[in-house]
Amino acid sequence: MVRLVVALAFLVVSVGAIWIAFLVGTTSSYGTVLVNLGTEIFGILVTIAVVEWFFDRKRRQDRARELAWGLLHGLERVIWTWQGGPQQVGTEELLGIIGGIKSEDPITRPTKTLMFNLGGKARSALDKEPQVVKSLTGLREALEDVQSLRSLQDGDSAVSVRMVAEILEASTRGLANVLGLSTQRIPAGLIRYRDASAEAQKNRFHASGAEAAIPEAEPESGSANATSRSRLA
Repeated sequence: MVRLVVALAFLVVSVGAIWIAFLVGTTSSYGTVLVNLGTEIFGILVTIAVVEWFFDRKRRQDRARELAWGLLHGLERVIWTWQGGPQQVGTEELLGIIGGIKSEDPITRPTKTLMFNLGGKARSALDKEPQVVKSLTGLREALEDVQSLRSLQDGDSAVSVRMVAEILEASTRGLANVLGLSTQRIPAGLIRYRDASAEAQKNRFHASGAEAAIPEAEPESGSANATSRSRLA
């Protein structure tokens, strides 16, 4: 706001100087000085405006990348809690784990809640930071995929599990594209330590410390799973 007021003040000075120069005559020495002063101030204002625009654009893009990384790590935590797997995986392994999801894989209620909350974060970014989201190509589409998880809290069928897998894959690919990461898939059979059982999910959920934010609930089967962990394990 202060910068806008200062810019407007200098603009008024610039226009005023040029206007006075035309009143006294631009061919006079006084008029020439005023014209030069007015145009110089205007040129400085244009330069500052252009530089400010680039800085503002850079700030929005930095914030957009921060959002994208945060949601990608959220997906990693969700998928790790649901499916297990090694720690410190890249998007290739993450897509491989998603590709190995089975229709009969169970889901616990806390895992489903974590998934729903992740979708809520994407929805919040779309609603509250539209200019930031627009600053990176493909980010809006990726966030819309992630926010689809909000509609899965009541799905209990095998179809729901397949739908969750599709959403997780689309979300991961979208965010990977935005961040310039690989979208190749490692075969699921090459990924060790996978275990989608309800008991394994419960253990990973407790290991992640997520129970501090979400109350414990009885396991529930037949949908997709997702929990909190800062990196896939």
